[in-house]
Amino acid sequence: MDVMRSRRTYAITLFLILLVCYGYFMPKWADWGANSRADLVYAFGDRGVLYIDDYHENTGDKAFFNGHYYTDKSLGPSLVALPFYMVFKAVAALPPVARFIESGQGIGSFSDTLNPEGEGIRPEAVYEGLALTFMTFFAMAVPSALLGVVVFLFAARFASRPGYAFALALAFGLATIAFPYSNVLYQHQMAAFGTFTGFFLLWRVIHEKASLNWLWAVGLLFGLATITEYPVVPFLGIIFIWAAIRMPNRLALYRVVLAAIPLGLIFAGYNYAIFGTPLPAGYEYSTNWQSEHQTGFMSLTMPSLERLYGLTFSPVRGIFLISPFLLLALPGLYWMWRVRKDQRDVAVVAVLVVAGFFAYNAASIMWWGGFTVGPRYLVPMLPFLVLPIIFAFNRLLPHAWGKILIGALVIVSLASVWVMTIGGQGWPPVDEWPETFAQMNAHSPLLDYSLPLFLQGDIARNYGIILGLRGLTGLIPLVAAVIFIYLLLPRLLERAGRRQDTPQLEQAAGGTR
Repeated sequence: MDVMRSRRTYAITLFLILLVCYGYFMPKWADWGANSRADLVYAFGDRGVLYIDDYHENTGDKAFFNGHYYTDKSLGPSLVALPFYMVFKAVAALPPVARFIESGQGIGSFSDTLNPEGEGIRPEAVYEGLALTFMTFFAMAVPSALLGVVVFLFAARFASRPGYAFALALAFGLATIAFPYSNVLYQHQMAAFGTFTGFFLLWRVIHEKASLNWLWAVGLLFGLATITEYPVVPFLGIIFIWAAIRMPNRLALYRVVLAAIPLGLIFAGYNYAIFGTPLPAGYEYSTNWQSEHQTGFMSLTMPSLERLYGLTFSPVRGIFLISPFLLLALPGLYWMWRVRKDQRDVAVVAVLVVAGFFAYNAASIMWWGGFTVGPRYLVPMLPFLVLPIIFAFNRLLPHAWGKILIGALVIVSLASVWVMTIGGQGWPPVDEWPETFAQMNAHSPLLDYSLPLFLQGDIARNYGIILGLRGLTGLIPLVAAVIFIYLLLPRLLERAGRRQDTPQLEQAAGGTR
């Protein structure tokens, strides 16, 4: 099999598997964070204003300033979602769709997922639910699936077999906390996409002599990451400094700076129009969490061992307890350092980004992230943590015991992440603010909340309900689709590739006569 075609086949197959898995589950409706960002989209898309006065009652994540309510969230996700909402508006205005929305009728077993104490199915709720589902899919699920492809393409450069990189990218996309945030209107996966994809493109320019025109895309991606998740800015600086050191033509990096400016100007103009300052000030006027936002420097204090434990191995938020296969990053880094001396600078960047994110979050008084799956503020650094694992795969997978070890770690990670993500209709709650070791060990969102709901058949809203499927049976179409893509699509792609090559081979043979 041709290497390049193999990569292409793997990449397409991976993208479709991730996209189907991400898009199969609908966004959670009573989600303050997603609703806050969607409210800005509705306000600007429907009324041309930046305040969310007509929509704000569906969220507690909002700011109040000069008599108006605003989202207190970053601009990036709403900005990307806006054009897709405008498309949805046009579709929703079509008579058949409009009649369906006005009828207020549910689909299949959708009513099984409703809160019995809620207001039931109303036309405006149906409209907002469909709008949120539509724009979240295109604004979040598609870039998240593309990020998985980027992880594959980067890892494939170091993999002894392309299948190892494919397996690693699947594990990243489906067996880490990247999965729950890949179809929700939050900032984490979008920031990861902008940061890591930009890093990969820079690496290609430096190590593979790719066209300098890719630097324009890097600037756009870094600009998107900046206006999406502010804490990534220092790490973008680390990557930029690395590029300046490694690039023979440092002046070419002006493209990165210039390409980032337009989004920066939009961001500054947005903040100035609302708060009279080009800097983000939404959290300063939040209607909730004021004491937390005002603690230390923007909720940052000194890192603590308790919070570091909470982020790593605690039952309440431990990322390595949720996805134990991530522990392979440690031997992976060691082997990367030993085997690829020409890539030691990449290993250093990965370590600085990962360690920096852990330190930053261990310093935050809001490190645990509210009702959520895992330590969600660590999501943007996940691709950097995952990349070195390909060297562990190279060393371990050729051995039977290595296959068993890695398979067990990935299966446990997959089960943990999926149960926490799709068990129930809301994010797993936390009973008390976890600040001490005792509080971090007193509660397990997986065992105390998600797993019981999952076993009861209380599964997050999904497209199986359209067929009237209930509970775990609603996952049958998803499993069937993934099996079809994995088993049949590569054969179809390879067959099509061989057909394209046949005329070229015949021409080459004829030319040698």
